[in-house]
Amino acid sequence: KIKIVSILEINQEHFEFNVTSEVLLAEVKVCVPWNEIVKMESHFSNDLHALVIHVEELWACGLIAQLKNALSRQMPLELDPKSGVKYKRVISLEFVKEPPAHHITMMGYYLDKHHNVKMNRIEFCSAAHLKELLPPVDHFDSHMDTDVVEQDTRTLLVYPPPPAQASITLTYADLECLKPEEFLNDSILDFYLKYIHHELMSPSLRDKTHLFNSFFYKALTQPIKKETKNDPAAKRMSNSERMHQQVKKWSKSIDLFSKDYIIVPINEHQHWYLAIICYPWLESPHYEDTKSWKPANKRSERSEQDETVDEKDIDGVLSKNKEHSTVPPISCRPCILMFDSLVANGRNKVVNNIRNYLAAEWKTKSERGPRSFNKQNFPGIFVEGPLQENFCDCGVFLLQFVEKFFESPITDYRFPVERKDWFSQQDITKKRESLRKLIVRLGPNRQFTEATNKR
Repeated sequence: KIKIVSILEINQEHFEFNVTSEVLLAEVKVCVPWNEIVKMESHFSNDLHALVIHVEELWACGLIAQLKNALSRQMPLELDPKSGVKYKRVISLEFVKEPPAHHITMMGYYLDKHHNVKMNRIEFCSAAHLKELLPPVDHFDSHMDTDVVEQDTRTLLVYPPPPAQASITLTYADLECLKPEEFLNDSILDFYLKYIHHELMSPSLRDKTHLFNSFFYKALTQPIKKETKNDPAAKRMSNSERMHQQVKKWSKSIDLFSKDYIIVPINEHQHWYLAIICYPWLESPHYEDTKSWKPANKRSERSEQDETVDEKDIDGVLSKNKEHSTVPPISCRPCILMFDSLVANGRNKVVNNIRNYLAAEWKTKSERGPRSFNKQNFPGIFVEGPLQENFCDCGVFLLQFVEKFFESPITDYRFPVERKDWFSQQDITKKRESLRKLIVRLGPNRQFTEATNKR
């Protein structure tokens, strides 16, 4: 993931900009000729300004060589345009700050002119206002079509309907992100998570499941405010306790430790992925009573810690240790399941943040005595599930992970947990259309039906 610091020039030959990244020692100037661009995917909204540029392979090799020259020696660059692993073939560009509207218009114009390709989403303002911002450029056509979409902010659906609390409001504009190659926004994601919770779960399962919305993790991990840092009471707190302080109201009327599952959707660097906290009330795994079970091989003497967490595990996500041959089936265990459609491991920092949040929540609310939360007794487990084939379906994958988790529950929590056949890319493509149909069906038609029934 590379950040665009500034756009230097946009003309009829090329698109030039400066980039930076945590793996680069200094800013790098990148000049992309329009004839080297195969396709450009874009997303410009209130909280995200990003581009994914698909370029010809030979030019990509030259860019990689240029970036490698500016690399920190300690940070390898995992880019290979010939790789069979999709994420190694793509550079995701995120703007440090919202780019000027006329720059976006010019990019869209030249893409249309050279490739007859429209940029996916431009949501800054009306076309008329954008034309006012445009600088005088001789080679612009006077009849230029800026492909600017004015958002339709009319309310399409309020779910769940009043008098329910914490409803999600969807507008007609929200349906746009359900089109192919669009990023799902938080409104669509929060709506369908609520729909799963309210209408696809049995009452007993619903009572045992808590759903955080898509802003929870962002609120938990946001930088601590200056006034909080200067507060004498806050100075006596640990960093984990201060983070918990930022979201303590989110669970004010809920006992999280009475739940079996806590759903935490996460968005970082324009990518959606999922954490599901399982059995937080448990303090150790529950093994099935299988007297006939025998280990596959004679086990060497190891410490209790080694039985649970692999030696190479650093921050608490089980990624190597295989338990199927060493311990009986585990029907339930306290853990944090991680689902990510883009990578098959990692997210150690996220697991630690969630684990620390649980520790602070327990300390603040529980009357059951002290309890520790660490990688031995509350491990992170990466679920090996389906991986996306592009860079825009992560939100749909997250929703599908949640739905399948409750539709086809995990019955054995021994690592590794594999669910690679839960669903296919075709299911993801169909999901976009099924979500659109569901929203339209629940929208005006549902409100009309309810009003008719009352009569």
